[in-house]
Amino acid sequence: MHIIAALEGPRDGKEREDGAPFAGMIRSLTTALLCAAAIFLGDVLFRRSLLRQLQPVILSPGDQAVVDPPVQLRWEGPQRMRVLLAVSGETPRDLGVHESPLNIAGDDFPRDGGYLLEVRAPSFGDWIRASRWFQVHLPETPRPVAADHDGAPKEGKDLTRALEAARAARDRAQGRTKFLREENAALRDESERLSKQLEALYKTQEDDAQHQADLEGRLTQLAEENRALAEENGAIRLRLGGVIPCTVWGYYSYPRPNTIPVTRRILMVSDTRGQIFRAQAECEIVRRTDPTAASICYCVGNSFGG
Repeated sequence: MHIIAALEGPRDGKEREDGAPFAGMIRSLTTALLCAAAIFLGDVLFRRSLLRQLQPVILSPGDQAVVDPPVQLRWEGPQRMRVLLAVSGETPRDLGVHESPLNIAGDDFPRDGGYLLEVRAPSFGDWIRASRWFQVHLPETPRPVAADHDGAPKEGKDLTRALEAARAARDRAQGRTKFLREENAALRDESERLSKQLEALYKTQEDDAQHQADLEGRLTQLAEENRALAEENGAIRLRLGGVIPCTVWGYYSYPRPNTIPVTRRILMVSDTRGQIFRAQAECEIVRRTDPTAASICYCVGNSFGG
């Protein structure tokens, strides 16, 4: 009854209050189920249809595997793919468009060594592609056996074949050992070169760190010297602030200006009582009352020897 009421709509206030929480829970549960179904369906379609149809995966030969020709190439994904084969360090050779699986004959492998197999889509090959590295070991070509004119027994022929097979296996092992030795030497040289570069980098970093430490020490020393000079300058400024700029004031005077010739002028620096003018105001008071004054009051002697 509550479900029907929730679907049909509330009839009154009480039914609305009882059915609203249950209807909201039903809607939330339905939304969650639809989201889960959509996620599951998208995951299934993406993993089983879209991804495998777009991006190929090489199943054989195995990565870095050592195989004997003919080599079976098998992949999973798009069926029609362009196959390219390249000897290590050489330009890839186009083998055409084929379907999986594909057997590559021994004529396509000119020598022992590393090979790169690459499959590309006929369209959008730069986006839909896969590659695989592997090693090819070519079988020894059987040598012709000379005819037995001396009537050697069958056991001698078997021993000769076994000896030739052992020699061929030894030659292949020696060739493989030589190849691995050369590769090991190249890796050793590369490791030594990288070690030297790393040591040089460490040495440069140590030198930079030492230079930075020296600069920081010099900067600290200069900061201390600057602080000491600032303190000394402040002390000198305080001392200069307490010094009186002018210590003696005076003015020029002609004792007898009416005489002919005029008497030479004199410098008055004191009053009639012999008090030296220590301030400009004192000098001006006397100068204004002196009829023989011939100049204004000016500083005669200062604290700096001027």
